[in-house]
Amino acid sequence: MSSKGKEPSPKAFPSAQAEFEHLLSQESIFKKAFLYVSMALLFPPLEMVYFYGLFIYLFYVASPLYRSLLALYWINMFFNLDSYPSTHGYSTPWLRKFCRGLPFWYWVRSYFDSELVKTADLDPTKPHLLLYHPHGIISMGLQASLALSSCSFEEKYPGVRRSVATLVASFKIPFFREWILMNGFISCGRKTLLTHLRAGKSVVLVPGGAQEALHTNPGTFKLHLLRRKGFVRVALASGCSLVPCLGFGENEMFKCVDNQSDSAFAQMLWKGQVYLMKKFTFSFPILTHVMPKRVKVAVVVGKPLEVPKVEDPTDEVVEKYHKLYVEALRKLYEEHKEYYGNGVELEIV
Repeated sequence: MSSKGKEPSPKAFPSAQAEFEHLLSQESIFKKAFLYVSMALLFPPLEMVYFYGLFIYLFYVASPLYRSLLALYWINMFFNLDSYPSTHGYSTPWLRKFCRGLPFWYWVRSYFDSELVKTADLDPTKPHLLLYHPHGIISMGLQASLALSSCSFEEKYPGVRRSVATLVASFKIPFFREWILMNGFISCGRKTLLTHLRAGKSVVLVPGGAQEALHTNPGTFKLHLLRRKGFVRVALASGCSLVPCLGFGENEMFKCVDNQSDSAFAQMLWKGQVYLMKKFTFSFPILTHVMPKRVKVAVVVGKPLEVPKVEDPTDEVVEKYHKLYVEALRKLYEEHKEYYGNGVELEIV
């Protein structure tokens, strides 16, 4: 620290993680405790548990009239009768702005020292498909930097209206459904994505999906992308650009059981995870700890790859732009891995 009490500049450290560890060493125990409690309350999987528990409690103590209203709410939620998740979500601008800018989201940012790194402008008059890699367990880097306002997305990309696509199952949790709708989330179905993009709105999507989530482990940056081309077809059908986004540190938050262990028990758990993924279309990674580790998370947003509008693209056209996207993604990683990559190499399968 300098004589004036300022933190050293990032150039004084060999990597972003080293800088973050320096900041952690100077944090007071009270701030550490506060941020851990905040994360315990705001971590999405735990939020789901809290909201479901609240619903069950209210249903149990409610009068017959309110119990009937809760039952009607559950039916609407489960069968998506109001169709909000699969259309435009809760699209009221002031509501999204208010919810995305709530003070406690900045606590999440502080937990990871989240950073949004801009490398190029995004044209606010055109739709963009922002593709986040890797999936991680719950894509916390995406939430802190791209979904919410805690990393100044609106200031860095003025005029860009974006929604965040997530699993349909996320909208089957009572009250949590309304919470994520208010924060600009929509379902990730093809029809929903096209509706948004054709309306001139941008969408944030995680193409790696359930399979990529099962390979979340520190020291890895493994992307399941070579066979995933649906997002390119969506881009071509809507004429939007493809924007690569790399979440450095995403896989460092958790360690889960994978197929690399020689243990028979670990292999059995891995096969169970794969079976459930095929059964439910989303994965159930078995973690070694519940709370995410405090690691530096930096989301680097690359230059948009312009894509022509082709309503019914051939396989050759899809393959061409998929290849261009993968090349742009590799280049973006190479340009930023020295400072943010923490010695981890990119692997695309």
